[in-house]
Amino acid sequence: MEFFSILQNGGKFDEIIKKKPSFVKFYHPSCGHCREMAPQWDALKDEFKNIKLNVNIIEVHADTLGDIKSDCAKNIPGYPTIMEVKKNGKAGKEYNGNRNVKDLKKFILKTFKNKSLKKMTGGGKKKSRKSTKRKTRKTRKTRKTRKTRKTRK
Repeated sequence: MEFFSILQNGGKFDEIIKKKPSFVKFYHPSCGHCREMAPQWDALKDEFKNIKLNVNIIEVHADTLGDIKSDCAKNIPGYPTIMEVKKNGKAGKEYNGNRNVKDLKKFILKTFKNKSLKKMTGGGKKKSRKSTKRKTRKTRKTRKTRKTRKTRK
């Protein structure tokens, strides 16, 4: 997990998000909500010291949006805009929760931890044979019942 601040060169943002998914805050320093949230965002570094995830945490200054070519930076509705950005630069889930460290961390873990685990293990859960057999047995019982009903008529 790496933390980045994009203050001038928006092209750097495009390079960073090509490598791995990101949690991004688009902000403007004159925005009151952004200034209020700044200490909480900075505290994320301490929260993720001992947690390893395959994700970048990026804050992007509003003045650099013109240099960014990725789709996620187009049509930012206001500041701060906080969202998941997928590896290819497409916008993912937008964060609309409280702007405190606890809720930001919870969103990051929920959104990115499952994806990191799937990537490391090679996929999701496999179906067990028992569940397949149970479905087959139920289907056979239903078929027998239907045949019996048809024969009675």
